[in-house]
Amino acid sequence: MKKSLLSLALLTLSGALSACDMELPTITNASVKVPDYASYSVKRLPVNKVSESRSAALAKKQGARFNVMPEMVMGVMVQESGFNANAISYVGAQGLMQIMPATLKHINAKSGLKVSDPFDPAQNAAAGTWYLRSLYNELNGVSESNRWRFALASYNGGIGRVNAAIKKAQELSNKSRSEITWNDVKNYLPRETRNYVPAVISHTAHYRVQSI
Repeated sequence: MKKSLLSLALLTLSGALSACDMELPTITNASVKVPDYASYSVKRLPVNKVSESRSAALAKKQGARFNVMPEMVMGVMVQESGFNANAISYVGAQGLMQIMPATLKHINAKSGLKVSDPFDPAQNAAAGTWYLRSLYNELNGVSESNRWRFALASYNGGIGRVNAAIKKAQELSNKSRSEITWNDVKNYLPRETRNYVPAVISHTAHYRVQSI
């Protein structure tokens, strides 16, 4: 993450507040670097590139529906799949927001959504956004300035792993759960997750500048 940061107020969207006061990096003439996921696919499907305009429409709809910043939804989409609705990761995550089959079963059981096709952009965006919000909701007791970071880390590495890292950081620092920051926790998480969170935050800042 770039050292120069700007503070974001809570985002007002369709009359609702997104509970995010995280700081995002300042972006100047930035462009989003889309990862190349072709080499990671265990099962090749024809690329189904979703345009940025359609992705933004999906992000706005589902962000408003589940009270998540649409720019963050876009950030997850670009980091997870590079806007390829047919992406399949080397571990089997599927679609635009790269949802594991077991996670999809959980989402269908708990969310009220009925996602039958993870490669359908609209269904995948709904499932992924709901899941991201559900992770945020589960992270009780952490500070609001860090809660979305921990939710993103949970989206990538699992909430059990993130809670274990928070607990370890508490034990070593004698801080309360509400005092633990991302910097306290990140070194107890896998490298992929440590890199994932600032990458999504950077993409989020980019899309705020673009005013999607």
